[in-house]
Amino acid sequence: MLTNLPAYALLFIITVFINGIIVKLFLKSFLPEDLPAGMPNAGRIIGYLERALILTFLIIDQATLIGFVLTIKAIYRYGDIQGDCNTKMRISEYFIIGTLASVLLTLLTYLIFRQIWP
Repeated sequence: MLTNLPAYALLFIITVFINGIIVKLFLKSFLPEDLPAGMPNAGRIIGYLERALILTFLIIDQATLIGFVLTIKAIYRYGDIQGDCNTKMRISEYFIIGTLASVLLTLLTYLIFRQIWP
């Protein structure tokens, strides 16, 4: 399965880091002004881990485990969307857009990789 280790290493680098840059640039136009401060760079690290886990699940042919990653993220974010409706709605939309963009890029990168290295 992992006979071409350099190709898989490149796939992880592209998926985790390059796609992270693309998601960040895409999200700039959606960034709420009143985004609450959290741990510095926590969102970026969460994105890295999210993409790495999803890619790993795809590689080991366990795509159903992707729901596990998204469920953990949803449970965590549930606490963030409590309170003032308008502010929290913008914040939750921002996180949803980021998550979906991250998942979509991971899936597309993996599908392209599978076409190049079946």
